[in-house]
Amino acid sequence: MSASNIDIAKINQVVQKCCKTTEECSKCAQGKCLIGFAKIALEYAEKKNVVSIAKGGSLVPTGDYKIYYQEDLINALVEVLSQCQDCQDNHENDCIINIIRMSLETALLGENIPYEGSAFGYLMQVLKKDSTIGQKLLDKFKNK
Repeated sequence: MSASNIDIAKINQVVQKCCKTTEECSKCAQGKCLIGFAKIALEYAEKKNVVSIAKGGSLVPTGDYKIYYQEDLINALVEVLSQCQDCQDNHENDCIINIIRMSLETALLGENIPYEGSAFGYLMQVLKKDSTIGQKLLDKFKNK
């Protein structure tokens, strides 16, 4: 997979909308924040023209417990899933799509859902985990 297959700028736009204002957060925690980390990862991928970041999946800051706006997270996650290449057996945890997905889903669900390289399969897993959020994701994904 090459970086030209992924519209990082479009993903960056929807991730930016998830960022809390400085009034809400006071000081930006950058890499310790799920959205801040996603923004850093996207910037790195764009600057280096890569779609994989070594050990990127293990760097997602799982200790961020801020409450984000659910609708913004859902919209961003749908955009990320729509750009997934559905690699299935060739899925890589360190793919930028997977890294951003992990950051967004942790902010949305509080945990990571196993991802096996299929957006639709993933949506079925989320639906089992949280039927309300899963249905919103599925509906928006279908309409995209």
